[in-house]
Parts: sequence; structure tokens; C-alpha cells
Amino acid sequence: MNNVDRVIIAGAGPVGCASALYLAQNDIPVTLIESCDSLPEDLRASTFHSPTLEMLDDLGVVDKVIEQGLVCPIWQQRDTRDDWSVNWDLSVLKEDTNHPYRIQCEQFKLTRIIVAELEKMENAEVLFNVKGVGADQDEHGVTLKVNTVDGHEELKGRYLIASDGASSTIRVSQDIKFPGLTFPELWLTVSSKFEFEDHFENLAPVAYFAMENFWFLLLRVPGLWRVLMPSNQGQTAEMLVQEDSVQELMHRVVPIEGNFKIVHRTAYPVHQRVAESYRSGRVFLVGDAAHINNPLGGMGMNGGVHDGINLSKKIVSVWRGDAEESLLDLYEKERLPVATEYVQKTTLRNKAMLEQNDPVVRKARQKELSAIASNPMKAREYLLESSMIASLKN
Repeated sequence: MNNVDRVIIAGAGPVGCASALYLAQNDIPVTLIESCDSLPEDLRASTFHSPTLEMLDDLGVVDKVIEQGLVCPIWQQRDTRDDWSVNWDLSVLKEDTNHPYRIQCEQFKLTRIIVAELEKMENAEVLFNVKGVGADQDEHGVTLKVNTVDGHEELKGRYLIASDGASSTIRVSQDIKFPGLTFPELWLTVSSKFEFEDHFENLAPVAYFAMENFWFLLLRVPGLWRVLMPSNQGQTAEMLVQEDSVQELMHRVVPIEGNFKIVHRTAYPVHQRVAESYRSGRVFLVGDAAHINNPLGGMGMNGGVHDGINLSKKIVSVWRGDAEESLLDLYEKERLPVATEYVQKTTLRNKAMLEQNDPVVRKARQKELSAIASNPMKAREYLLESSMIASLKN
């Protein structure tokens, strides 16, 4: 596709794929590029919240996501020190969404579903082994400089959507700062077929556990449990994924005899950062290129999809002549505050609660949460926030 009159999207993760499909379904030519030679099998994000499912429903792919995932109508918080737990029943949102549940499904399954749809469309192309390294622009369009297996090339389009991740080269090329913090410890995600439900009574498919000087998150996906936990400060990623290190942390979760059978493991740094701007002329940042946060709450990938659909709707209106170019200014005005005032604060609060060692403070919060969960009206309000429905209404 040599047509200059198109939208270029850099990065074929869930955010880039969802944006590409929305645009293509609305008769806008798109070129989606991916630096890898195939779709990445990133196992980190696996939670799809209700409003994201609504968007995927509009795209016509939600049934396949549900089919390949696990419906999670309840999630829970637990503290082993106080023998405390609280269940959050998402059915209280049945009047607010057609999907009053979470879906636990690895994000790479969504990208495969969407790319299969894009490959059927004449106005969409997906290019692998193509990495965006910089962008120039003028009043007519944007030129994306890319590296390919054959050398250096250029792609031209009307707009460029950068969904190329936390280390976005496009964001850097536009000199957009990415302030925030990086936590001193690495986090570890482990996948195992171990049956945690046999060791924790009434275990929900998503469960946050706090214990003495340690915390972890259990997430059920089809056929596996995923365990998310922090490491000791000073450990490198190479050290952390060694068998002895993984087994040591897993035995803090459940002290079994012998070793856990590990299917997959990955260690990574965790950040809280938001780009100072989401737009540089014809270049737009979405998803991790625009904001990153700790995964407690499952808001990163979901918020990124919300970015992409928000922006894509505006591009469609401008492209069709239904709105002036100034409509695109609203993208940053609407989405950047969600990252700074909502996602960042919520995920930091989730982390702080898991790490709270003051028994007075801890038990007061437990009492408060138990009271909220037992009151349907208050539970609905709480879950509107945690499921990100409120972030879109505001």
C-alpha cells in the first residue's frame, strides 16, 4: 500500500490493533507496523474490564475474546495476617454494562484475533519486521522513518499513532518527556498449572493477597494460574528468573513439598509515568507510549485501548469532514487526565494497601472495604471506579 492518504500505526499490541480495526472498519486506510517478526506473545496483561469489552463488542471481536478467555464475575482481596477477605461481585454493574464481569485472557490472543480480521480487509495492511525510529511532518502529512530487514525506508501518511510501548522511539523523536518513577524492585510473573484453589478456600479467579512483608496476585487464565509478585531489591532480571529464585518466591505463596512446575516466567521493571503531551502535530501517543503504571488493577492495557478508540473516533470524524481538525485537540484533554488523576492514583493506592504493615491502618481499611462490599449501592460505586467505567463517564 503506497497510498499516502492513510493512518500509520506503530506497534501491533492490543492498543495498536484495536485502533487499526476501528479505523479500517470506518473506511480509513491503515498501515499497522510491528518491529517483531510476528505478533508478540506478551503474557503480562490478561484482564479485560467491562468498558473494554464494550469496545471490543463494537468492533465485532468480543465473542472470540470471551471464547478464548475465562469469565470472572467475582474478584477478591485477602489478607492472611488477619484472616480477612472481601469478594467484589461485578453483577451489581448489570445495569451499567452488557458485560458485568472481567475476562481473563492473555492479551496476545486479542492481537491475533484482530490481525486475522485486518488481513481480510482491502484497506488495511500489517507489516512485520518494521520498526519506527523517527517522524517528520508538515501541513500535509507525516513521514515515519523505519528500519526494515532491507534497510531504511519511509512511510507517509496523514496521521501517525504511536502505540510502540513504554520505550517509544516515536515519543522520543518528538521530544516529548516521560516523567515519573521506576520502582526499585523488579516484579516477577510466573505461570503454572499448580491448583492454587486447593490451597486457598473459596479462591476467586482474581485474588490480591497481602501477608507479612510480602504480597502477590493470583490470576486465573484458561488452563493456568498466573502469579504476580515483587522481588527483593537488588535482584537483576537474570537473577530473578533463575529456577532457585522463582521457587523461593513461589514457596512464599504456598509452601509445598518439592518444586512448582513452571510454564512461563518473566521479570520486568515497573514504572509510574505519564507523557507530558499526547500529541505533537500529526503524531499521537496511545497506550504505554503515553502512560505506564503498575499492573495492580489491570488498568494499563485497558486504558490504552480506551485511548486508541477515543482517538480513532475523532480521526474518523475529521477524516469524513464532520468535524474540524481542532477536534483532535480534545484527545489529550480527555485522556491525559484519566492517566494522571485516575489510573496513576488508583494503581499506587492498590500497591500501598498490599504493602501496608501498620495493623491499625490496615484493619481500618479492611473494615471500610467490607462495609462497602456488603452495601449494593456502595459496591456499585466502588466497582464503577475499579472497572474503569467511571473513567469514561467523567
